[in-house]
Amino acid sequence: MKKIIAGLLFLPLLSNAQSLIGGNNIIKANLSAYALGNFGITYERHIAPHLTVSIGINKMPSRNLPFKNIIQNNFTSSYLDYGNTTVSNLSITPELRFYILGGMRGFYLAPYLRYTAMDVNIPLKYSSSSSGVSYLDKKTTLAGSITSTSGGLMIGTQHQLFKKVVIDIWIIGAHYGSASGDLNGAYTSSNSNPNSTESQTERKSIEEGINSLNPPLVTLTGKVTQVGNKGNADIKVSGPWAGIRALGINVGIRF
Repeated sequence: MKKIIAGLLFLPLLSNAQSLIGGNNIIKANLSAYALGNFGITYERHIAPHLTVSIGINKMPSRNLPFKNIIQNNFTSSYLDYGNTTVSNLSITPELRFYILGGMRGFYLAPYLRYTAMDVNIPLKYSSSSSGVSYLDKKTTLAGSITSTSGGLMIGTQHQLFKKVVIDIWIIGAHYGSASGDLNGAYTSSNSNPNSTESQTERKSIEEGINSLNPPLVTLTGKVTQVGNKGNADIKVSGPWAGIRALGINVGIRF
């Protein structure tokens, strides 16, 4: 009788051990990220029957503006050189996962945090008057970094394909937080006198170009100054930040 009772008491533990065949750890590669030219990897660790912790790192090397046509159609600016705008970012995402079935398999809910550091280079076209008559097209590049910290929730499902291989699918998730950053653009004025008509025209054109960017959520506030023939645009970025995690396909090795 005692052996039977002991067996019943340990049955849940044995059942969980069976579901964890292959190990308590998983290293996963984000195939969806690779398809877009990014690099993503996640480490997940089993800590309780229905609970795991994980941390993911995603790196997007410097590249031309993603989804350029969509952005250009929705946020039109005659000042922005879309073709030569570049962006790169690094995201770090720690998360908890609550598996409905337990054992690191099946549907899960995952509250998470996300830190993102993004470097941008935004060429702006502006006008410069020459002797108060003709206008010359010129460019300055706004370069700098923007960082954001967000919190969110994701729904996904994970399944074991073989003893050591798993597939993890992000179904849908979203996060919300705040962002801040600094952008700077240097240019050479056509006139060394900051009070000249030419210099004032340049500063006004650059300010209009900055204001025309008008990105969603965040706010840009800037100041354009000139000393001699050297001009500078200093822009602060601040405001809320939001993002989506969806349709991610990850394949991992369990150990």
